[in-house]
Amino acid sequence: MHDNSISDTVFAFVHSYRLAMRTGLNASELGLNYMHVKCLTFIESNKACAANDIVNFFARDKAQIARLVKDMITNAWVIKTDNPEDRRSQLLSLTDEGKRLASLIAETQSNVHQQMQKNLTDQELEDFKRITNTIVNNLNDLNS
Repeated sequence: MHDNSISDTVFAFVHSYRLAMRTGLNASELGLNYMHVKCLTFIESNKACAANDIVNFFARDKAQIARLVKDMITNAWVIKTDNPEDRRSQLLSLTDEGKRLASLIAETQSNVHQQMQKNLTDQELEDFKRITNTIVNNLNDLNS
């Protein structure tokens, strides 16, 4: 077996998934990138969300998230409001346009997930999840 076959398979899988999502969302026309999608989804599912929550959840650099939040505000997808529990921070919430995008993202993910699962048995899907989780844990051990 070729030493890079697992990494080649992972790369092909991730590339195909991102391409299917980008195509389904018309991401280029909307100006969406991968982190926009992840952040919009995260903000939508966390009603009291601060930028620091995004930093911690995605383990990303604060400056990167600050630029991303600024970009989402500029695009009128997100607004900041004062945090009533902590005056030092601001909460992020979706605008109507942000909610529309979050809905489109959820619908697109559902369609892509249905396509991904086509021709697979329930057992094959469970095996995939189990094996993938094991690989993720193995890689996380490297970063500990």
